[in-house]
Amino acid sequence: MLRRTFTLGSLAGLTSAVAGLSPDAQAQVSRPPGGTVDQATVDELRSIGASYRRSYKSFPASALVPVAHGQLQLATSLRPKAQPARLRNSLLAHMAEMASLAAVLLSLDLGDQQQADAYMDLGFQIAKEIGSAELSALILGGRAFGTSYAGDPEGGLDYALAAVDAADRGASVRMRAWTNAVASEMYSSTGDEYGFRSCMEASRTLLSATADDERWGGIAWFDLSKADAYEGSDLVRLGRFDEALPSLDQAIDRLSPDMLRHRCTAFISRAEAHAGAGHIDQACEDGHAALDLVEQVQHRETLRRVTDLHRTLRNRRTAGTRSLGEHLIDTRTALKATGGAR
Repeated sequence: MLRRTFTLGSLAGLTSAVAGLSPDAQAQVSRPPGGTVDQATVDELRSIGASYRRSYKSFPASALVPVAHGQLQLATSLRPKAQPARLRNSLLAHMAEMASLAAVLLSLDLGDQQQADAYMDLGFQIAKEIGSAELSALILGGRAFGTSYAGDPEGGLDYALAAVDAADRGASVRMRAWTNAVASEMYSSTGDEYGFRSCMEASRTLLSATADDERWGGIAWFDLSKADAYEGSDLVRLGRFDEALPSLDQAIDRLSPDMLRHRCTAFISRAEAHAGAGHIDQACEDGHAALDLVEQVQHRETLRRVTDLHRTLRNRRTAGTRSLGEHLIDTRTALKATGGAR
């Protein structure tokens, strides 16, 4: 259904997608179909798309998904394949970036894997068509998370290593660093400590290289603070709880305050580390911090992890575990009211 919608060039919701453009650009996209779009309009669309991708770090999923979908419709209405090569490829890249943004939000935040897969399929098809190593790597990395979290860690590793290979064929340095971090997580999920450490070392080495950030096509951002969070979370998956805590402490200290999603996942990882190390009160405290952020950004995967944490700890019957259980119920209720949980 999603593919058919774009093939037909449906303009439902186009008004809201156009609203963020300058008057000159609005005039370009509001004219009857056909003809060439000017470069300035395409550049403005790409700039708006980049701002939406950065917004992933702090905006609620239910607000960003319609925006990403609207941008896809808007780009489709400009008939990319009827444009000169440079404009065509730029418009198609914008579509692939918006498809990947919608897919990540639907998969990890809103729990709609079927729709997420449809967006991923569309984005990957476009990435291959325009020969973009950056976008191919991004989408394969996204597939790794969805596959692993659905219960197939080996399949997730397959996608992550494919993402590393794609990135090595011409993606930005930061994308190459990110795909190695994704692979480190997938290796840790399969219990392969050597694979985890090798990929994490490669990620950190790449982050120390000269940046080419104008080429970054990823979602939000990836830097050393995120590498710390990946490393700590990976160590938790490997059962190295005490070793994980310093990395997660450093990640939480270094992540900027506006990176709400990233802080959210770092807090639940540290809560799991504390629980594994026997620090029950600290685990509950970090569980509360994660839930506070879940309610703001609607990150359903973190809600699932806090739920699992509480079920592991609730037989302790402490004031902290009871309070965390109450907070979980309140958060589920709040998310259902906003469409952020099922």
